[in-house]
Amino acid sequence: MGIKKVRTNTLFWLFLKQLIIFSFTILLEIMLFVVFLFVVIDNGILLPANYSERYLEANKDKLAESEPFSEELLPYSCYYGIFDREGAYLSGNFKKEELAEVKDFIEKGYSKGYYMLVKRREGYLVVSYKITAHFASPTLRWLFPAPELMGFIFFILFFIALTIGNALSLGRKLRHLLKPVQEEIEQIQTKELIIEQKNSVVKEFDDILHLLYEMKSALSVSLQKEWETEKERKKNISALAHDIKTPLTIIKGNAELILEEDKLEEIYQSADIIGVYSDKIERYIKLLIDETRDTQYDNRTGKVRLGELIAEICAESEAFCKAGGIELKISDTIKEEEALLDKDSIVRAVFNLIKNAAEHTEKVKTVKVSFQRKGKVFCIQIEDYGKGFTQEALRYAKNQFYTEKTHRGEEHYGLGMYYANHIAESYNGGITYYNKPEQTGAVVIFEVAVIIE
Repeated sequence: MGIKKVRTNTLFWLFLKQLIIFSFTILLEIMLFVVFLFVVIDNGILLPANYSERYLEANKDKLAESEPFSEELLPYSCYYGIFDREGAYLSGNFKKEELAEVKDFIEKGYSKGYYMLVKRREGYLVVSYKITAHFASPTLRWLFPAPELMGFIFFILFFIALTIGNALSLGRKLRHLLKPVQEEIEQIQTKELIIEQKNSVVKEFDDILHLLYEMKSALSVSLQKEWETEKERKKNISALAHDIKTPLTIIKGNAELILEEDKLEEIYQSADIIGVYSDKIERYIKLLIDETRDTQYDNRTGKVRLGELIAEICAESEAFCKAGGIELKISDTIKEEEALLDKDSIVRAVFNLIKNAAEHTEKVKTVKVSFQRKGKVFCIQIEDYGKGFTQEALRYAKNQFYTEKTHRGEEHYGLGMYYANHIAESYNGGITYYNKPEQTGAVVIFEVAVIIE
């Protein structure tokens, strides 16, 4: 079933929209600042930078004719001086260090500052003024002595505030959009896998949510299988541990018989039984420890001659088959050559398969084993003459603890095929098995990739 994904936006458009909003707010700030400036100037609250110059030009006649001269005729921030026709300083509020510059202005007509010369009846009036904006109100002038600088500072502060506000707004949007992603990741971390498809209005986030949904689904299935496998493993380990009680009971009973028995022959017989079942318990425990641990094999532990490997497999298999009255037929086409293999694990794996074949062969008490190498593949084929695999066994024979028997008997714990397949796969190989098509019995093929030295 397809999963419908909502894709209505992208990160590019998200950031572009936020940038447009930010640009609009900055333009709005500039417009408001300009409008405010025009309003305060138009209402005479703030006097423009050239106010003093324009005022002096407009009132030149008053300044020239006023007798005596009144300082109140001058606008704010202006200084003045009255000089006679010879340039002598008569009165005013110029500072001493400024008088030399003022006299140069009278004589030469230029200066470094801003001055205006007004001719009077008996001399000259020189007024200095500043080209700076200022408030008409003395109180505002005291509070804001440099309105241009203060205006720039306020503009920068508002700009910074708008920038921070825009960043916070974008951060809140991203946190809101990323909340489903964060929730999905937290669920995966805590393994609280609530399988629910979540969507986002941003394409990139929606893609991430889709991938996380697939990951959660796969992880949920994996965890479920792991839980079921672990549950099955615990159940079978408990059953195996329970089965150990049988030989323990037999050992305990024969030990008691030894204490009570007078005949030496009967004592020897009980001792032999104790020895046999002690070995059986040891094999059970070793089987339990070796086959239930998650061991990673070092595939290439050293060189081994394939001939020696085959000889050891045959030796163990012949002893086992002989004890059960089974004939073991060997076919070996392997030359004398060395390979990088772990001999012990290969011997154990193949012996388990031969042992299974010997236990299942019925009509003909024979097991055939053939060894051959096909290129870089070392192949061992085992054939028996029993009933063959059931349909269920053909599907599950390689599963750990799988057994066709409903009641446990002689060491049938479903570990032989599993172990052999595990070893084969660790060498990039595997096992295949099938029933013989035209006769009774089954065939198991064990294959491993070898590095020939």
